[in-house]
Amino acid sequence: MHPLDVLRVQWQGAWASALALWSRFTKLSEPRWCLDPGEDMREGLSDSFAMIRLHDQAVVVSLWQIANKQLEKFAVEVLAHEIGHHIYVPGNLLEHGRMLARMRRGLPEREQYAPLIANLYADLLINDRLQRQAGLDMLGVYRALRVPEQRPLWKLYLRTYEILWSQPRGTLAELPLEASLEADAGLAARLVRSFARDWLDG
Repeated sequence: MHPLDVLRVQWQGAWASALALWSRFTKLSEPRWCLDPGEDMREGLSDSFAMIRLHDQAVVVSLWQIANKQLEKFAVEVLAHEIGHHIYVPGNLLEHGRMLARMRRGLPEREQYAPLIANLYADLLINDRLQRQAGLDMLGVYRALRVPEQRPLWKLYLRTYEILWSQPRGTLAELPLEASLEADAGLAARLVRSFARDWLDG
């Protein structure tokens, strides 16, 4: 059996566990498993190795990218994260639209960045819940994904996780850390915790 076929069987076996972490009543069809770049393209998957399409609730996972990034052992983490977009943030297209509208108002002259910021905000909320409440190793996922020469926004994003999960500086975010970035990461972490139940207000 081809290694990617073996990986697909393993990840198929993790799907039920990932669903159960959110609710035993969660109903989603099995993910679309992509085994090559062409299948990624046909499913509309770009700039990531996994996603959920809110318009049809289809989870798409690029198994060839999972293998390349050495994320094979994080099946439940990756799948539970995508389910979180369906169950928690944003949940549906209506709430997603509301979130984007609020972010656009808060980004005068930079409205085009609202989708990116919305996705990072949603990921922070989902991953913090999965790490702390579900006991998943989301920290391990980001350790595996760590890349050198981090851009400032990505460094801010990773430093926020370090604060949320009480990790030493440099665990995820590349050092050195500017004082302004440290302050912004602290604010982001407080925002995630304070508005975990009312994320749209956050």
